[in-house]
Amino acid sequence: MTKGYAEQLFLQEKPTLALLAIWSLQKTYASVITKEINSTFAHTTKILSKMEDHGLIQFSVEGRVKYVELTDHGYRVVDALKNLIMAIEGETPESIEESKKEDSATQDIEVSEEDKRLTMEHIDRLHGQIVSIYNDHFNENSEPQVIKMKIGPFSRDIQLLLNSIEENENLIDDEGLDKLNEIQNIFDLVMKQ
Repeated sequence: MTKGYAEQLFLQEKPTLALLAIWSLQKTYASVITKEINSTFAHTTKILSKMEDHGLIQFSVEGRVKYVELTDHGYRVVDALKNLIMAIEGETPESIEESKKEDSATQDIEVSEEDKRLTMEHIDRLHGQIVSIYNDHFNENSEPQVIKMKIGPFSRDIQLLLNSIEENENLIDDEGLDKLNEIQNIFDLVMKQ
């Protein structure tokens, strides 16, 4: 994929939303994506065609339905988009993960107050975002697929937190654990709808 193409495609709202919608819905079809991103069918199929040309998605036909789903490369691009969104918001999961790896590499059982503070800030921020998105869409009676598309991209962040806490449970206090449980419950409820 050329640099110019990537910029043209993913620095625009509709292609980014389309890719995130495919990721969220797992296996879907063009008309559903069209509705999810509030676009025309023609524009959506043009976006999907470009994504297929660059190996981000693949189509499969089952009966009379043509499904679309992400390729492995597409999943990597979605992860990169989520990291970009987090970086814009001032947080990178890599920096959190690196600090956890350093702690485990030294086999130091003690956790610094700074590590605890960073973990709790991450949980607070994630909790605020997920609860806010869920409440806003729930109050607006949004379609379950819309809520999935908005909350689904947080799965990697949740897993990173869980992995970090599993490695060292001293990173989190009871309040943080309650918030993390609430995040998990909302995520599971939304993704199982």
